[in-house]
Amino acid sequence: MKRTDFTFRKAWMIYTVYILLLFTSTANAQQTSRLVSLELKNEKLSAALKQIEKMGGKNILFAYEETENYHVTASIRKQTQGEAIRTVLKGKPFNSIERTDYFVIQRKGKDGKTTQVRGTIYGERNEPLAYANVILLATTDSSFITGCVTAEDGSFILPGNNEKKHLLKVTYIGYQSLTLPCQPENDIRLQPDAQMLKEVTVTASRPMVERKNGAFVANVAGTPLSMLGSASDMIGHLPFVTGSDGNYTVIGRGKPDIYINGRKVRDSSELDQLQANEILSAEIVTTPGARYSSNVSSVIRLRTIRKRGQGLSANAYADYTQGHSAKGKQGASLNYRTGGLDIFVKGHFNESDTYSTSHTQLQLSTSSEWKSISDNVNRAHDANFNGEVGFNYEPDDHQSFGIRYVPKTGLGNQELYAQGETVMLRDGEEVDRLTSDSHGRKHTNWNHTVNGYYNGTFGKWNIDFNADYLYGRSGGGQKVDNNGETDATSDSEVKNRLYAAKLVITAPLGQGKLSFGTEETFTERHDIFKQSGFSNDADNRIKQSIASAFADYSIELGQFDLTAGLRYEYQKTDYYESDVYKVEKSPAYHDLIPVAGIFYKKEDWNIGLSYRMKKFSPSYSMLSSTISYQSKYQYHNGNPELEPQKHNLFSLEGGWKWINTSLYFNHVRNMYTTYAKPYDDAKHPGVVLWTMASIPNSYAYGGAVVLSPKFGWWQPQFTVSVSWFQSNARSLNIQPLWNEAQPDFILNNSFTLPRGWFLNIKGRLALGAKQSYAIRKTEGTVDAQLTKSFLKDRALRISLVANDIFRTGTYHFRVYGDRTYNEFENYADKQRFGIRLNYQFNATKNKYKGKGAGESEKGRL
Repeated sequence: MKRTDFTFRKAWMIYTVYILLLFTSTANAQQTSRLVSLELKNEKLSAALKQIEKMGGKNILFAYEETENYHVTASIRKQTQGEAIRTVLKGKPFNSIERTDYFVIQRKGKDGKTTQVRGTIYGERNEPLAYANVILLATTDSSFITGCVTAEDGSFILPGNNEKKHLLKVTYIGYQSLTLPCQPENDIRLQPDAQMLKEVTVTASRPMVERKNGAFVANVAGTPLSMLGSASDMIGHLPFVTGSDGNYTVIGRGKPDIYINGRKVRDSSELDQLQANEILSAEIVTTPGARYSSNVSSVIRLRTIRKRGQGLSANAYADYTQGHSAKGKQGASLNYRTGGLDIFVKGHFNESDTYSTSHTQLQLSTSSEWKSISDNVNRAHDANFNGEVGFNYEPDDHQSFGIRYVPKTGLGNQELYAQGETVMLRDGEEVDRLTSDSHGRKHTNWNHTVNGYYNGTFGKWNIDFNADYLYGRSGGGQKVDNNGETDATSDSEVKNRLYAAKLVITAPLGQGKLSFGTEETFTERHDIFKQSGFSNDADNRIKQSIASAFADYSIELGQFDLTAGLRYEYQKTDYYESDVYKVEKSPAYHDLIPVAGIFYKKEDWNIGLSYRMKKFSPSYSMLSSTISYQSKYQYHNGNPELEPQKHNLFSLEGGWKWINTSLYFNHVRNMYTTYAKPYDDAKHPGVVLWTMASIPNSYAYGGAVVLSPKFGWWQPQFTVSVSWFQSNARSLNIQPLWNEAQPDFILNNSFTLPRGWFLNIKGRLALGAKQSYAIRKTEGTVDAQLTKSFLKDRALRISLVANDIFRTGTYHFRVYGDRTYNEFENYADKQRFGIRLNYQFNATKNKYKGKGAGESEKGRL
């Protein structure tokens, strides 16, 4: 592993994080609550505490019977909640202690010492249980006195009175409720609920994977998933999900859309900022409803833990990894909440040096037999900034609205370098040997995104409205030298614009629930391309309008859940070349997108059958006719005549306790493919054009089984999947047609160790197979992550990461084309070792509920 130079910018990144940590620590001491101002005249102490609780934001736990006989007269002016509490308790036999989410009022005994009820709740195997309910009851009539939930380490504190006897009642999902005499110190162990466990010999304190409402629900809080660093790190460990670093795939369904508390994730840096221990659950939806865009094949919905609190909260993080080259990112977010107003600002910086090597053998059969053998080294440097600022306001419990502005820009040019050597053979004899040196640059100007939303509930009706605007520009160029002489140059410029709106109304209908609404999107993209003579200049403008109406209905009939939905989409494209309208490249489409499902659940068993049609429109780069220069013997372009790709996806899913399965069958019409063909044998002999086309009919089918039991401190998750893919491309003069099974194995091991240490080791093995006109070779990787939390309430978290430990993640791919055959081998610097630091205080998630509109078009832009 080669070490790169440690630049001043990387040093500045680390220095900035230390400044952020210092700032947030200082701010924590000053801003953990709102300021309180009160005039109290002979007010009951209990009433005074309730007023301070309302103004300060944090809950105050105390026993009414102990405070009722005390009165307060005091003038409180601009004090923090803690200071105000100490003011009203002055001269009285009480003291207070502050926890993350609440204050506890403790009574002092006759000896002047404070009295309190402390303890820790443990599971069957002595693991601390987070978020267990603990209630203090009166011994005489079991009436409620006070209560709380346990912290992440299973601990709790309640106000107590050693002179009186009380009871403690503890409840936790999956365990038997327990009521016992209250002691000053209580270490309580719960036993699993026998009715739930029955004859199961392998148990978990909380099931990591469940099946609810047609989705696989992974419980994150209280499971090993909560220890896996950031949300970006954690998602790749979810059941039926593969991938990392923002590039994820749901087995058999493709790339998912990701939502956080109902809001679409637009940039993967959001997943770096969200920590896994802030997430309550993750739902993997394999059959999205009609409210989702027609191109959404699967959805991952993250729900965060709802935390109380007012005032200022902050989060700062830094991430550094070293492989052959270095990558670093850092960010900070501030959130200020007062009453129903929530104001937030975020910043994320990223700097990366990427490195990859490739070996290619490309054969071309035309008037001669051509073969090129290339070895290339690719390097790139990129730095960018993403920001976010906005507000959310909740005038009452039933309404909220807000605006979010997201600026993005590159910090300087993105620099791309490629060096290589190519040997060209014609009929077995060497005719050319090239030493190439390519330099590309890309600059992203300021991109602007604005989202506004309104969400309101009126009785049993709910209205959810979103509106979006996006504008962006980018440009770049390329210069290629072969054997020391400039062979090709090009320059490009791209402009994007989007307007979108989405309305969803939900209301009861009969015994079920109806959701209906509309979504409208307008986009415009302008591409200008100029080159030195290897192809043609281009000036393309594409305008597209999409109008949709949709309805979803769901009803529960005993142990069955039925869902059905329909989405209508109208899509019109206007294509211009040098401002000349091209009718033949400007189609209009009318599509109906149905979705339906039936789900059955009884005790620990569940099964579901569902169907969804999906439609994918080609990205704007896929529609571009611009011919770009890859090398002297390889060019690349898109195809403006590509039609939307349609999928008919059937899913059969089920499970029993910690065993879950998923089967799928997908019939694809007009599937997009990138393939190689001769460019121009007469004028450019030996040159290959990589282009795009549609294949009329393709079939993908397979299944997966996920096992997630628990053995004490070891939580394994074993995934076995197998897939088949049959795509007949003979209409493109591609002759092979194979359909071998491709197995894939993933073993994900999580070890919950003493003193807060956590270790995860994940291994994957994908066996090779011949499918359609391509050949995949066997490949695999082993990754590891060690995590430890420090400071009060685990505010500081450090993770050590090792990816592709044995450097086995080389990608091998062989593919046939139109009179071509290509062998490709690539290693993208996957072996990396790094560290991630995250510090947060007064962690309060902002309440922004905007979900965004026109999300599919944003992705295409």
